[in-house]
Amino acid sequence: MAKIIIVDDLARYGFEEYERMLCQMPHFAKRGEEFRPYIEKLFKHGTILAIDEGGRLMGFMAFYANDQEGKVAYWSSLAVDPSLKGQGWGLRLLNCARAMSAEAGMKVARGTVVKTNAGPLAMYRWFGFEITESPTDPLRYNLEVKLTPPRLSIVCLAYNAAPYIRAAIDGFLMQKTNFPVEILVHDDASTDGTADIIREYAESYPGTVRAVLQKENQLSKGVMVSSEFLWPLIRGEYVAVCEGDDYWTDMHKLQKQVDWLDAHPESSICFHPVVVHFEDGSRKDSIYPSDKDCPGGYTFGELLRHNFIQTNSVVFRWKLNGREGDVPTDIAPRDWFTNLLHAEKGPIGFVPEAMGVYRRHPGGVWWNSADAPDAFYLRNGFRHLAFYKAVKNRFGYDNPCAVDLAANTIAAELRAGHVDRAVETLKAYPDYACKALGVIAERDRLERELARSRRRLKRVIWAAAIAVALVLLALFA
Repeated sequence: MAKIIIVDDLARYGFEEYERMLCQMPHFAKRGEEFRPYIEKLFKHGTILAIDEGGRLMGFMAFYANDQEGKVAYWSSLAVDPSLKGQGWGLRLLNCARAMSAEAGMKVARGTVVKTNAGPLAMYRWFGFEITESPTDPLRYNLEVKLTPPRLSIVCLAYNAAPYIRAAIDGFLMQKTNFPVEILVHDDASTDGTADIIREYAESYPGTVRAVLQKENQLSKGVMVSSEFLWPLIRGEYVAVCEGDDYWTDMHKLQKQVDWLDAHPESSICFHPVVVHFEDGSRKDSIYPSDKDCPGGYTFGELLRHNFIQTNSVVFRWKLNGREGDVPTDIAPRDWFTNLLHAEKGPIGFVPEAMGVYRRHPGGVWWNSADAPDAFYLRNGFRHLAFYKAVKNRFGYDNPCAVDLAANTIAAELRAGHVDRAVETLKAYPDYACKALGVIAERDRLERELARSRRRLKRVIWAAAIAVALVLLALFA
């Protein structure tokens, strides 16, 4: 797999490899004896970012960030192997250079491009460079771009996601945007090597991928890692979220959603459908949400009733900078509450394209919610009730689903022999629990009445059958 590294040893690839890369471009083809001192100069005064694939040089660029007085970085010599073109590697090099230049205190990046290089010109325009005529070289354009902070922050939580985390991060890195992006990845002391994979990406994409790695599991201590460790690091105006076991499939996803939010400044949330994929193949892939999932449309009122926004589909105009405590720590699901906070004012943006995959697998929270409901209620019922109560307090909506949830949670606790926890649920949520007990009593009454009706019906059917049999015997006797 190709990755970006910082090259600090000129001999790592050899002059021939750099010459092979640069001589793809016509204006480099005739450098001849000038080539070696040119490469030596790049290493002496600049930083070399290389695309490495199995020890082979597949692309590189150089940048200089030593103009401390003018705060200007100079970028040059960007080249990508033809086999990688069209995959976004040029933009990845530029994004790494942007992040590292900004970290060095630079405010502006400059460079030049030969006028006949149509591909790089289009990429520089997409990246946001201002392109002007060169006063000294009629064959070149001058390039200049401001090194602004990231406009969008990608937030990713991972735990024991080693089989999946590469697909997630690769989906982040493939995004083609005309604005800077940062990637924040948190690992909660995984035991399967997830942290090593995240660390590898952070080293390969310095300044772009920022790793937050725990030595002890924080969730088991009751710490909400997103608001505690990741949200305070967010620098972007916009925030995209994706769990470490999900991934994105459209390289223009972020650009499309940010374009929608830019066009609708009154709104703070935009989402899209996702493909729901069961890793064990037990069910066919499906699209969520579909039109039938939200007959009332994608509105705030509908979102109060049920969460139709899958986590890895959302981009927020972030409202929680410095207000991380607005999302209670004792509720589940917290992502639903975060969606509501951003959707309560303004329309909910919807891009009708499935641009991501939501994996269902045994390690996921919602994996057995239908097939093993008691296990789900024992693990999540109490905090889910806390969610409904928080929604009622914050938004004034009393979700009727809370009554069934209370009934099922108390019943699951009792079936598991957890009498104390059942009593705790009753005390913590007496309004839901008392209604739930009434529901259970009414349900039991109806079941008893139905059983009596079935018994009466059986007696009637048998009596009718006997009567018919007697008539038939009389006719044919």
